Amino acid sequence: MSTSRAAVVLHAPEALERGAVDLEEYYSEAGPDYSAWSRGFNMHFGFYRWGMNPLDREGMLERMNVEVLERLGIDPAKQCSILDMGCGLGATLRTLAGRLPHALLTGVTRVPCQVEEARARNVAAEGGDRIHVEQMDYEHTALPSGSFDAAYALESACHAHGADKAAFLREAHRLLQPGGRLVMVDAFLRDDRQTNALQQRICKKLCECWVIESWGDLHRVIAEMRRIGFHDIEVESWHWRVTPSVCHIPWVTLKFLVRDVCCDRKPMTRARWNNMVAPMLAPLVSMPLGPLEYCMVSARKR
Repeated sequence: MSTSRAAVVLHAPEALERGAVDLEEYYSEAGPDYSAWSRGFNMHFGFYRWGMNPLDREGMLERMNVEVLERLGIDPAKQCSILDMGCGLGATLRTLAGRLPHALLTGVTRVPCQVEEARARNVAAEGGDRIHVEQMDYEHTALPSGSFDAAYALESACHAHGADKAAFLREAHRLLQPGGRLVMVDAFLRDDRQTNALQQRICKKLCECWVIESWGDLHRVIAEMRRIGFHDIEVESWHWRVTPSVCHIPWVTLKFLVRDVCCDRKPMTRARWNNMVAPMLAPLVSMPLGPLEYCMVSARKR
C-alpha cells in the first residue's frame, strides 16, 4: 500500500467522529432529495451500454439493476431467494421482481423511514407481494443462515466497517447457500494510484458527506473474500460504464438548487448539503484522476 493512499483510508474515521450526521439521519433527511436524480428512487449511478440514449438517465439507472441481476446468475424459470443488502427504497428489488416471476426478494436497511416508503412503493409494483423489506443492520442480521440463493449490495457496501469490509462479507457468506453468489457494485480504492494532498482532503470530505468510515480497498476486499470461503471471484471495472450518468450530476444539482433552495426555500440541513456537494467532488478523486474506481465484484460461496 502506498503511503499517500494509506492516508486517505486513515482520515475517514476521523471525519465521521467530527461529523454530526449519522447514516440514519443522512438518509432520513437527504433521502427524499434523490427524487431529483431518479423518479423511481434508483439511488445509484447508471450503466451505459452502446446504443442506449446517454440523455436517458432513468433508463441507465434501470439498466444498472439489470446488470446486477445478470451477474447473480439466477434462472428466471426457477424459484429462488435473493437478498438486497442495503436496499434503500427498494428500486432494485422492484426491477428484479418484474423480471423474476418465481423469486422471493428481501431487502434490509437500517433506516426506518426507508422501510415504510419501500413497503408503500412495493404495493403498487409488479411482483411487489414477493418483496419483503426489513429494518436490520446488514453486518448483523437476524435472518437464518443459508437462506438465500444470491445476494447483492448496490452502492451500499461502502457503508460497511473497515477497508476490507470483513463484517459485511462474513454476514453475506453466512446468509448464502453453498454455491450462492454475492455481487457488490461500488467505488473501491486502488493501491496502484497515487494521490496528492488535495485529493486526500477530498476523499476525507466524501467520507464525511456520505457517512463512510473508509472506502473499500479492492485488494483487501478480495483477500478477505478468499479467507472467508468465497471463490470464483470476478472483478469488472465499470468506471466508463457509469460515466454518462455521472455527467448528469451538474445539471441535476443546478435544477435542485433552483427548485428546492431558491424557489421552494426548503431548509437545507447539513445532510442535504452533504448529499449535494459529494457527487460534485467524487469525479475529482475517481479514475483516471484519482484512486477511486467503480467496480463490480462478484464471488461464489463454496
